[in-house]
Amino acid sequence: MLRLRHRLPRHTAQLFLLSSLFSMTFAIISPAFPLFIKSIVRQDMYVGLLVALSSIEWIIFTIAIGYFLNKIKRRGITEISLAGVAICYAVLPFVSSLWQLLLVDGFRALFAAGATVTLGLFIRDLASKRNLGKIEGFYWTLINIVWVAFPLAGGFLAKNYSIKANFLAAAIFALLAMLILMVIKPREHNNAFETHDHFLTSFRHYFANRNLAIIYLLAVGLATWFTAIYTYSPLFMAEHNANAATIGIALALFAAPLILLDFIAGFLADKFGYRRFLAAGFLIMAAVMFFAAFMQGLYIFIALMVFGCIGVALVEPLHEAYFFKITPKSNEAGFYPIFRTAIEVGYMFAPLLFSGIMFLSDGNFNALFLLAAIMMVFFGILATFLRKVPKKGVTEIIIESEEKEMP
Repeated sequence: MLRLRHRLPRHTAQLFLLSSLFSMTFAIISPAFPLFIKSIVRQDMYVGLLVALSSIEWIIFTIAIGYFLNKIKRRGITEISLAGVAICYAVLPFVSSLWQLLLVDGFRALFAAGATVTLGLFIRDLASKRNLGKIEGFYWTLINIVWVAFPLAGGFLAKNYSIKANFLAAAIFALLAMLILMVIKPREHNNAFETHDHFLTSFRHYFANRNLAIIYLLAVGLATWFTAIYTYSPLFMAEHNANAATIGIALALFAAPLILLDFIAGFLADKFGYRRFLAAGFLIMAAVMFFAAFMQGLYIFIALMVFGCIGVALVEPLHEAYFFKITPKSNEAGFYPIFRTAIEVGYMFAPLLFSGIMFLSDGNFNALFLLAAIMMVFFGILATFLRKVPKKGVTEIIIESEEKEMP
Protein backbone atom coordinates (compact mmCIF):
# COMPACT_ATOMS: atom_id res chain seq x y z
CA MET A 1 0.00 0.00 0.00
CA LEU A 2 2.77 2.43 0.88
CA ARG A 3 4.70 1.55 -2.24
CA LEU A 4 1.63 2.15 -4.41
CA ARG A 5 0.89 5.46 -2.75
CA HIS A 6 4.51 6.55 -3.23
CA ARG A 7 4.44 5.65 -6.93
CA LEU A 8 1.07 7.11 -7.99
CA PRO A 9 -0.24 9.44 -5.27
CA ARG A 10 -1.76 12.15 -7.44
CA HIS A 11 -2.99 9.77 -10.13
CA THR A 12 -4.72 7.56 -7.55
CA ALA A 13 -6.40 10.50 -5.81
CA GLN A 14 -7.57 11.95 -9.13
CA LEU A 15 -9.15 8.69 -10.27
CA PHE A 16 -10.85 8.21 -6.91
CA LEU A 17 -12.24 11.76 -7.13
CA LEU A 18 -13.49 11.13 -10.66
CA SER A 19 -15.21 7.88 -9.66
CA SER A 20 -16.70 9.56 -6.59
CA LEU A 21 -18.22 12.30 -8.75
CA PHE A 22 -19.74 9.66 -11.02
CA SER A 23 -21.24 7.91 -7.98
CA MET A 24 -22.68 11.23 -6.81
CA THR A 25 -24.84 11.34 -9.94
CA PHE A 26 -26.68 8.23 -8.72
CA ALA A 27 -26.59 8.96 -4.99
CA ILE A 28 -28.07 12.46 -5.23
CA ILE A 29 -31.20 11.20 -7.02
CA SER A 30 -31.63 7.96 -5.03
CA PRO A 31 -34.12 9.19 -2.37
CA ALA A 32 -36.57 10.58 -4.92
CA PHE A 33 -36.02 8.72 -8.20
CA PRO A 34 -38.32 5.75 -7.36
CA LEU A 35 -40.98 8.27 -6.31
CA PHE A 36 -40.43 10.20 -9.55
CA ILE A 37 -40.96 7.01 -11.56
CA LYS A 38 -44.07 6.21 -9.51
CA SER A 39 -45.49 9.66 -10.26
CA ILE A 40 -45.48 8.62 -13.92
CA VAL A 41 -46.37 4.89 -13.76
CA ARG A 42 -48.68 5.24 -10.69
CA GLN A 43 -48.08 1.84 -9.03
CA ASP A 44 -45.22 0.34 -6.99
CA MET A 45 -45.21 -2.82 -9.10
CA TYR A 46 -44.60 -0.87 -12.31
CA VAL A 47 -41.65 0.95 -10.75
CA GLY A 48 -39.87 -2.40 -10.45
CA LEU A 49 -40.75 -3.36 -14.01
CA LEU A 50 -39.26 -0.13 -15.33
CA VAL A 51 -36.07 -0.74 -13.34
CA ALA A 52 -35.91 -4.24 -14.85
CA LEU A 53 -36.29 -2.84 -18.37
CA SER A 54 -33.52 -0.32 -17.74
CA SER A 55 -31.29 -3.16 -16.54
CA ILE A 56 -31.88 -5.16 -19.74
CA GLU A 57 -30.72 -2.13 -21.71
CA TRP A 58 -27.71 -1.76 -19.40
CA ILE A 59 -26.72 -5.41 -19.97
CA ILE A 60 -26.82 -4.98 -23.75
CA PHE A 61 -24.78 -1.78 -23.59
CA THR A 62 -22.22 -3.29 -21.19
CA ILE A 63 -21.64 -6.17 -23.60
CA ALA A 64 -21.23 -3.70 -26.46
CA ILE A 65 -18.66 -1.73 -24.45
CA GLY A 66 -16.58 -4.91 -24.18
CA TYR A 67 -16.32 -4.94 -27.97
CA PHE A 68 -15.45 -1.26 -28.31
CA LEU A 69 -12.69 -1.49 -25.68
CA ASN A 70 -10.62 -3.26 -28.34
CA LYS A 71 -11.36 -0.54 -30.90
CA ILE A 72 -11.45 2.78 -29.02
CA LYS A 73 -9.25 4.15 -26.25
CA ARG A 74 -10.76 3.71 -22.82
CA ARG A 75 -10.46 7.40 -22.03
CA GLY A 76 -12.48 8.36 -25.12
CA ILE A 77 -15.31 5.99 -24.18
CA THR A 78 -15.35 7.42 -20.65
CA GLU A 79 -15.48 11.06 -21.80
CA ILE A 80 -18.36 10.39 -24.20
CA SER A 81 -20.19 8.38 -21.53
CA LEU A 82 -19.89 11.06 -18.85
CA ALA A 83 -21.04 13.76 -21.27
CA GLY A 84 -24.03 11.61 -22.22
CA VAL A 85 -24.94 11.01 -18.57
CA ALA A 86 -24.84 14.77 -17.93
CA ILE A 87 -27.14 15.47 -20.88
CA CYS A 88 -29.64 12.79 -19.81
CA TYR A 89 -29.90 14.18 -16.29
CA ALA A 90 -30.33 17.69 -17.70
CA VAL A 91 -33.26 16.44 -19.81
CA LEU A 92 -35.01 14.33 -17.13
CA PRO A 93 -36.68 17.33 -15.38
CA PHE A 94 -38.71 17.89 -18.54
CA VAL A 95 -39.98 14.29 -18.76
CA SER A 96 -43.72 13.99 -18.15
CA SER A 97 -44.85 10.80 -19.91
CA LEU A 98 -43.93 7.12 -19.86
CA TRP A 99 -42.55 7.12 -23.40
CA GLN A 100 -40.34 10.12 -22.70
CA LEU A 101 -39.06 8.41 -19.55
CA LEU A 102 -38.29 5.18 -21.43
CA LEU A 103 -36.37 7.08 -24.11
CA VAL A 104 -34.28 9.27 -21.80
CA ASP A 105 -33.61 6.50 -19.28
CA GLY A 106 -32.54 4.21 -22.13
CA PHE A 107 -29.86 6.68 -23.16
CA ARG A 108 -28.90 7.14 -19.51
CA ALA A 109 -28.36 3.37 -19.24
CA LEU A 110 -26.20 3.41 -22.38
CA PHE A 111 -23.85 6.12 -21.18
CA ALA A 112 -23.78 5.01 -17.54
CA ALA A 113 -22.82 1.47 -18.60
CA GLY A 114 -19.88 2.83 -20.58
CA ALA A 115 -18.59 4.93 -17.70
CA THR A 116 -19.06 2.14 -15.14
CA VAL A 117 -17.00 -0.41 -17.09
CA THR A 118 -14.15 1.91 -18.05
CA LEU A 119 -13.82 3.54 -14.62
CA GLY A 120 -13.72 0.09 -13.04
CA LEU A 121 -10.78 -0.84 -15.27
CA PHE A 122 -8.98 2.42 -14.48
CA ILE A 123 -9.31 1.70 -10.76
CA ARG A 124 -8.11 -1.86 -11.28
CA ASP A 125 -4.92 -0.57 -12.89
CA LEU A 126 -3.98 1.12 -9.61
CA ALA A 127 -3.46 -2.19 -7.81
CA SER A 128 -1.35 -5.30 -8.02
CA LYS A 129 -2.74 -8.77 -7.40
CA ARG A 130 -1.12 -8.70 -3.97
CA ASN A 131 -2.82 -5.57 -2.61
CA LEU A 132 -6.01 -5.72 -4.68
CA GLY A 133 -8.30 -6.35 -1.71
CA LYS A 134 -6.96 -3.30 0.13
CA ILE A 135 -7.26 -1.03 -2.92
CA GLU A 136 -10.80 -2.22 -3.65
CA GLY A 137 -11.70 -1.85 0.02
CA PHE A 138 -10.36 1.71 0.15
CA TYR A 139 -12.09 2.57 -3.13
CA TRP A 140 -15.46 1.26 -1.94
CA THR A 141 -15.02 3.09 1.37
CA LEU A 142 -14.78 6.37 -0.55
CA ILE A 143 -17.77 5.46 -2.72
CA ASN A 144 -19.82 4.67 0.37
CA ILE A 145 -18.93 8.02 1.92
CA VAL A 146 -20.63 9.42 -1.17
CA TRP A 147 -23.61 7.14 -0.53
CA VAL A 148 -23.91 8.47 3.02
CA ALA A 149 -23.63 12.17 2.24
CA PHE A 150 -25.47 12.51 -1.05
CA PRO A 151 -28.71 10.58 -0.45
CA LEU A 152 -28.98 12.79 2.63
CA ALA A 153 -28.43 15.91 0.53
CA GLY A 154 -30.71 14.56 -2.19
CA GLY A 155 -33.55 14.01 0.25
CA PHE A 156 -33.41 17.61 1.45
CA LEU A 157 -33.13 18.91 -2.12
CA ALA A 158 -36.23 17.00 -3.18
CA LYS A 159 -38.18 18.06 -0.10
CA ASN A 160 -37.28 21.77 -0.16
CA TYR A 161 -37.19 22.26 -3.94
CA SER A 162 -38.13 19.37 -6.22
CA ILE A 163 -36.68 16.33 -7.95
CA LYS A 164 -35.64 18.71 -10.74
CA ALA A 165 -32.96 20.11 -8.43
CA ASN A 166 -31.61 16.57 -7.90
CA PHE A 167 -31.38 15.97 -11.64
CA LEU A 168 -29.59 19.28 -12.17
CA ALA A 169 -27.06 18.44 -9.44
CA ALA A 170 -26.47 15.00 -10.98
CA ALA A 171 -25.82 16.60 -14.38
CA ILE A 172 -23.27 18.97 -12.82
CA PHE A 173 -21.43 16.09 -11.11
CA ALA A 174 -21.20 14.13 -14.38
CA LEU A 175 -19.94 17.21 -16.21
CA LEU A 176 -17.29 17.85 -13.54
CA ALA A 177 -16.15 14.22 -13.79
CA MET A 178 -15.77 14.59 -17.56
CA LEU A 179 -13.74 17.79 -17.19
CA ILE A 180 -11.43 16.18 -14.61
CA LEU A 181 -10.88 13.22 -16.93
CA MET A 182 -9.94 15.56 -19.78
CA VAL A 183 -7.33 17.19 -17.54
CA ILE A 184 -5.73 14.20 -15.80
CA LYS A 185 -5.38 11.88 -18.83
CA PRO A 186 -5.11 8.60 -16.85
CA ARG A 187 -2.70 5.93 -18.01
CA GLU A 188 -4.15 2.99 -19.90
CA HIS A 189 -2.58 -0.41 -19.46
CA ASN A 190 -2.52 -2.56 -22.55
CA ASN A 191 -4.98 -5.13 -21.23
CA ALA A 192 -7.16 -5.59 -24.28
CA PHE A 193 -8.54 -9.06 -24.64
CA GLU A 194 -5.68 -10.41 -26.67
CA THR A 195 -6.58 -14.05 -27.23
CA HIS A 196 -10.34 -13.98 -27.90
CA ASP A 197 -11.82 -11.12 -29.86
CA HIS A 198 -15.38 -12.39 -30.15
CA PHE A 199 -17.83 -11.87 -27.32
CA LEU A 200 -19.38 -15.34 -27.52
CA THR A 201 -15.95 -16.90 -27.21
CA SER A 202 -15.15 -14.61 -24.29
CA PHE A 203 -18.45 -15.56 -22.69
CA ARG A 204 -17.75 -19.28 -23.05
CA HIS A 205 -14.27 -19.00 -21.57
CA TYR A 206 -15.51 -16.83 -18.72
CA PHE A 207 -18.06 -19.39 -17.55
CA ALA A 208 -15.63 -22.28 -18.09
CA ASN A 209 -14.04 -21.05 -14.87
CA ARG A 210 -16.14 -22.30 -11.95
CA ASN A 211 -14.94 -19.57 -9.61
CA LEU A 212 -15.75 -16.83 -12.13
CA ALA A 213 -19.21 -18.32 -12.64
CA ILE A 214 -19.90 -18.38 -8.88
CA ILE A 215 -18.62 -14.85 -8.29
CA TYR A 216 -20.87 -13.72 -11.15
CA LEU A 217 -23.89 -15.18 -9.35
CA LEU A 218 -22.81 -13.57 -6.08
CA ALA A 219 -22.73 -10.21 -7.86
CA VAL A 220 -26.31 -10.93 -8.95
CA GLY A 221 -27.12 -11.53 -5.28
CA LEU A 222 -25.58 -8.23 -4.24
CA ALA A 223 -27.68 -6.41 -6.85
CA THR A 224 -30.76 -8.19 -5.50
CA TRP A 225 -30.10 -6.67 -2.08
CA PHE A 226 -29.52 -3.22 -3.56
CA THR A 227 -32.77 -3.51 -5.51
CA ALA A 228 -34.64 -4.12 -2.28
CA ILE A 229 -32.83 -1.25 -0.56
CA TYR A 230 -32.77 1.46 -3.22
CA THR A 231 -35.92 0.70 -5.24
CA TYR A 232 -38.43 -0.84 -2.83
CA SER A 233 -37.32 0.59 0.53
CA PRO A 234 -38.15 4.18 -0.51
CA LEU A 235 -41.59 2.97 -1.65
CA PHE A 236 -42.07 1.08 1.63
CA MET A 237 -41.04 4.11 3.68
CA ALA A 238 -43.27 6.43 1.63
CA GLU A 239 -46.17 4.07 2.36
CA HIS A 240 -45.37 4.61 6.05
CA ASN A 241 -45.64 8.41 5.59
CA ALA A 242 -41.92 9.13 5.26
CA ASN A 243 -41.07 12.21 3.18
CA ALA A 244 -38.10 12.58 0.82
CA ALA A 245 -35.86 13.99 3.56
CA THR A 246 -36.57 11.04 5.88
CA ILE A 247 -35.92 8.61 3.04
CA GLY A 248 -32.63 10.37 2.31
CA ILE A 249 -31.57 10.07 5.96
CA ALA A 250 -32.44 6.37 5.93
CA LEU A 251 -30.45 5.69 2.75
CA ALA A 252 -27.49 7.55 4.25
CA LEU A 253 -27.69 5.39 7.37
CA PHE A 254 -27.80 2.25 5.21
CA ALA A 255 -24.41 3.16 3.74
CA ALA A 256 -22.77 4.11 7.06
CA PRO A 257 -21.56 0.58 7.99
CA LEU A 258 -19.92 0.28 4.58
CA ILE A 259 -17.65 3.25 5.28
CA LEU A 260 -16.38 1.65 8.47
CA LEU A 261 -16.04 -1.92 7.25
CA ASP A 262 -15.31 -2.03 3.49
CA PHE A 263 -11.59 -1.32 3.85
CA ILE A 264 -11.26 -3.64 6.86
CA ALA A 265 -13.00 -6.45 4.96
CA GLY A 266 -10.67 -6.02 1.98
CA PHE A 267 -7.60 -6.04 4.22
CA LEU A 268 -8.70 -9.17 6.11
CA ALA A 269 -9.70 -11.01 2.94
CA ASP A 270 -6.21 -10.50 1.50
CA LYS A 271 -4.84 -12.21 4.61
CA PHE A 272 -7.42 -14.89 5.41
CA GLY A 273 -9.29 -15.57 2.18
CA TYR A 274 -12.53 -14.44 0.60
CA ARG A 275 -14.99 -17.33 0.91
CA ARG A 276 -15.87 -17.07 4.60
CA PHE A 277 -16.46 -13.31 4.45
CA LEU A 278 -18.66 -13.52 1.35
CA ALA A 279 -20.78 -16.32 2.86
CA ALA A 280 -21.13 -14.53 6.20
CA GLY A 281 -22.16 -11.31 4.47
CA PHE A 282 -25.05 -12.90 2.60
CA LEU A 283 -26.25 -14.79 5.68
CA ILE A 284 -26.36 -11.54 7.68
CA MET A 285 -28.44 -9.97 4.91
CA ALA A 286 -30.74 -13.01 4.94
CA ALA A 287 -31.33 -12.76 8.69
CA VAL A 288 -32.16 -9.06 8.45
CA MET A 289 -34.65 -9.53 5.62
CA PHE A 290 -36.29 -12.38 7.53
CA PHE A 291 -36.84 -10.20 10.60
CA ALA A 292 -38.06 -7.32 8.41
CA ALA A 293 -40.79 -9.59 7.05
CA PHE A 294 -42.27 -10.12 10.52
CA MET A 295 -41.61 -6.84 12.32
CA GLN A 296 -43.64 -3.67 11.93
CA GLY A 297 -42.73 0.00 12.12
CA LEU A 298 -40.72 2.44 10.03
CA TYR A 299 -37.86 2.96 12.48
CA ILE A 300 -37.50 -0.75 13.25
CA PHE A 301 -37.22 -1.33 9.50
CA ILE A 302 -34.53 1.35 9.13
CA ALA A 303 -32.54 -0.09 12.06
CA LEU A 304 -32.71 -3.59 10.58
CA MET A 305 -31.50 -2.43 7.17
CA VAL A 306 -28.58 -0.57 8.75
CA PHE A 307 -27.53 -3.80 10.46
CA GLY A 308 -27.99 -5.70 7.20
CA CYS A 309 -25.51 -3.40 5.51
CA ILE A 310 -22.82 -4.86 7.77
CA GLY A 311 -23.28 -7.96 5.63
CA VAL A 312 -23.07 -5.85 2.47
CA ALA A 313 -19.69 -4.53 3.65
CA LEU A 314 -18.37 -8.11 3.60
CA VAL A 315 -19.54 -8.66 0.02
CA GLU A 316 -19.34 -5.36 -1.87
CA PRO A 317 -15.55 -4.81 -2.04
CA LEU A 318 -14.65 -8.50 -2.05
CA HIS A 319 -16.67 -9.84 -4.98
CA GLU A 320 -14.93 -7.53 -7.46
CA ALA A 321 -11.51 -7.99 -5.86
CA TYR A 322 -11.96 -11.77 -6.10
CA PHE A 323 -12.77 -11.44 -9.80
CA PHE A 324 -9.55 -9.55 -10.48
CA LYS A 325 -7.55 -11.92 -8.26
CA ILE A 326 -8.35 -14.93 -10.45
CA THR A 327 -8.45 -13.22 -13.86
CA PRO A 328 -5.22 -12.93 -15.89
CA LYS A 329 -4.28 -9.33 -16.65
CA SER A 330 -4.48 -9.91 -20.41
CA ASN A 331 -8.10 -11.05 -20.08
CA GLU A 332 -9.46 -8.33 -17.81
CA ALA A 333 -10.72 -6.02 -20.58
CA GLY A 334 -12.54 -8.94 -22.21
CA PHE A 335 -13.96 -10.51 -19.06
CA TYR A 336 -14.72 -7.42 -16.96
CA PRO A 337 -17.67 -6.25 -19.13
CA ILE A 338 -19.14 -9.76 -18.82
CA PHE A 339 -18.65 -9.67 -15.05
CA ARG A 340 -20.25 -6.21 -14.87
CA THR A 341 -23.42 -7.53 -16.51
CA ALA A 342 -24.02 -9.55 -13.32
CA ILE A 343 -25.09 -6.42 -11.45
CA GLU A 344 -27.59 -5.56 -14.16
CA VAL A 345 -28.82 -9.15 -14.37
CA GLY A 346 -29.60 -8.78 -10.68
CA TYR A 347 -31.27 -5.43 -11.26
CA MET A 348 -33.31 -7.07 -14.03
CA PHE A 349 -34.48 -10.27 -12.32
CA ALA A 350 -34.88 -8.94 -8.78
CA PRO A 351 -37.50 -6.30 -9.72
CA LEU A 352 -39.36 -8.89 -11.79
CA LEU A 353 -39.44 -11.30 -8.85
CA PHE A 354 -40.24 -8.61 -6.29
CA SER A 355 -42.94 -7.01 -8.44
CA GLY A 356 -44.36 -10.46 -9.11
CA ILE A 357 -44.57 -11.33 -5.41
CA MET A 358 -46.16 -7.95 -4.68
CA PHE A 359 -48.75 -8.58 -7.39
CA LEU A 360 -49.55 -12.03 -5.98
CA SER A 361 -49.67 -10.75 -2.39
CA ASP A 362 -51.70 -7.63 -3.23
CA GLY A 363 -48.85 -5.20 -2.55
CA ASN A 364 -47.58 -6.85 0.64
CA PHE A 365 -44.00 -5.73 1.35
CA ASN A 366 -43.58 -8.47 3.98
CA ALA A 367 -43.82 -11.10 1.24
CA LEU A 368 -41.13 -9.23 -0.69
CA PHE A 369 -38.79 -9.19 2.32
CA LEU A 370 -39.33 -12.91 2.95
CA LEU A 371 -38.50 -13.72 -0.68
CA ALA A 372 -35.36 -11.58 -0.41
CA ALA A 373 -34.32 -13.49 2.74
CA ILE A 374 -34.64 -16.84 0.97
CA MET A 375 -32.57 -15.56 -1.94
CA MET A 376 -29.82 -14.27 0.37
CA VAL A 377 -29.61 -17.70 2.04
CA PHE A 378 -29.11 -19.26 -1.40
CA PHE A 379 -26.28 -16.87 -2.26
CA GLY A 380 -24.66 -17.40 1.15
CA ILE A 381 -24.58 -21.16 0.60
CA LEU A 382 -23.29 -20.66 -2.94
CA ALA A 383 -20.36 -18.60 -1.63
CA THR A 384 -19.10 -21.60 0.33
CA PHE A 385 -18.38 -23.37 -2.97
CA LEU A 386 -15.77 -20.79 -3.97
CA ARG A 387 -12.26 -22.11 -3.97
CA LYS A 388 -9.33 -20.30 -2.45
CA VAL A 389 -7.70 -17.81 -4.79
CA PRO A 390 -5.56 -20.04 -7.04
CA LYS A 391 -2.06 -19.21 -8.15
CA LYS A 392 -3.17 -19.85 -11.69
CA GLY A 393 -6.83 -19.49 -12.67
CA VAL A 394 -8.69 -21.92 -14.91
CA THR A 395 -9.05 -19.22 -17.55
CA GLU A 396 -5.31 -18.66 -17.68
CA ILE A 397 -4.71 -22.38 -18.10
CA ILE A 398 -7.20 -22.54 -20.98
CA ILE A 399 -5.54 -19.64 -22.78
CA GLU A 400 -2.03 -20.97 -22.31
CA SER A 401 -3.01 -24.39 -23.65
CA GLU A 402 -4.50 -22.82 -26.78
CA GLU A 403 -1.37 -20.73 -27.33
CA LYS A 404 0.76 -23.89 -27.22
CA GLU A 405 -1.40 -25.45 -29.93
CA MET A 406 -0.93 -22.50 -32.28
CA PRO A 407 1.52 -23.21 -35.13
